[in-house]
Amino acid sequence: MKIPSLRARLTIWYSLTLAAILLVFNVLFYHALNIVVDRSLTQELRQRFTILNNHVQIRSGVLQIVTNPANRDENYLVQLASRYLQIYRLPEGDLILQSRDLELIGARLTPVQVRQIAKTGEFNDVQIGRERFRFHNAIYPSDEGHTFLVRIGIPLIPAENARAGFLYALFLLSPLGVILAGLMGWNMAGRALHPIKGVAIAARNIDIDQLEQRLPLSGAGDEVDDLVRSFNETLSRLENSVAQMKQFTASISHELRTPLTVLRGESEVALLEKYSVDDYRQLLSSQLEEFEKLSSMVNDLLLLANAEAGDIVLAQRDVDLSELVLSLAEQLEPVANSHGVEIQTDIPANIHICGDASWLERAVLNLIDNAIKFTPHGHISLSLRQDTKQTLLRIEDTGIGISQEALPHIFDRFYRAEQSRSKGTPGVGLGLALVRWIIEKHSGRITVESEPARGTRFTMILPSTSANSTNQGLSKHSRLP
Repeated sequence: MKIPSLRARLTIWYSLTLAAILLVFNVLFYHALNIVVDRSLTQELRQRFTILNNHVQIRSGVLQIVTNPANRDENYLVQLASRYLQIYRLPEGDLILQSRDLELIGARLTPVQVRQIAKTGEFNDVQIGRERFRFHNAIYPSDEGHTFLVRIGIPLIPAENARAGFLYALFLLSPLGVILAGLMGWNMAGRALHPIKGVAIAARNIDIDQLEQRLPLSGAGDEVDDLVRSFNETLSRLENSVAQMKQFTASISHELRTPLTVLRGESEVALLEKYSVDDYRQLLSSQLEEFEKLSSMVNDLLLLANAEAGDIVLAQRDVDLSELVLSLAEQLEPVANSHGVEIQTDIPANIHICGDASWLERAVLNLIDNAIKFTPHGHISLSLRQDTKQTLLRIEDTGIGISQEALPHIFDRFYRAEQSRSKGTPGVGLGLALVRWIIEKHSGRITVESEPARGTRFTMILPSTSANSTNQGLSKHSRLP
């Protein structure tokens, strides 16, 4: 079954809602109309009875209606009030007086009916032939022992016709109103959804090779513009991810091609030439170094993939950061000296934080190792400071620095700076991405400042208290893979 379009669903929902509202209001209005008409009829009867009551007199046991012949207005009102009039004697039930209109339609009551009406109440509705009437009943006593039942009526047919006409109008006009509203709703829905249709057409024209394109904003500042902004932000993130993947593909291809070429070349030469045992040992030793590079590269890729997938959890324990940094500086000092680099430390004792010592060690190790790689014949300074809120570890070198264009991207996955910085340096641009992940998992952040040919400064900013270092995904049982 084909699902209706959004425009059709909006129109249907709007029409059904309007129909339900009209139905409820029509029912309530019809009920209110009935009450108003009923009260109006009753009030009209009371007014007629009041007019007639002012001219009723009982003389010598006879009830009479007395008027002033000279007063036309009075005579007219009395004539109007007595148009549907009946007077009966009680308890006999004899008809004493009846208006001509009631006489013509045969409205005379039997004595039993007269006595029953005298007991029932002030008002009653009666069907007389094809007509319906509402009567006002009143009892008049006399001094001679007789009483009289005076009935003044009013026809109900005009009110019933008015109600029927109102119902007819409702049944006729309400569907027409719903249909008209539905057509207007269809038109308004089309106008409202037209920008979204334009966005959909523009979005379909964007493929993987055109991620730099953006959807146009209408400038109305409405929900459609919010949708377009969100989509454009998604395109920007996707563009960055695709660019990173392309850069990674090029970088990893370059990094893999060199060791594979060396391995293949050495293997081909070994097959063509006859070597001594020592030569084969030397060849195998060279190949083991290339295999070690490949293995390290693959391990870094798997490690970062697992980290970003959330498969790695960190411990939350007390870590002596002072001891950790000093130990790493001592271990890397021989490597630094071999590159002509001096490591200087300004590390106060007993600076503790809460976190995972193994992962923090890896982050600091990567930063110091990077500083050694890119600092030919210079020095590296390590400084550690702590206050009540945060702990700062600065790793500053006097190396070749990083260009301003590359600086915003150095923490991106697979990113490597320009060839002048990366040439001859192993790696595929995963180290700093892993460092940022470690720091963020410890509820911290890392900043970098650099100038080409003048050096680089990395600053790790970590919470000082264990309460601030609590993070989702931390565990007390984790180890480096």
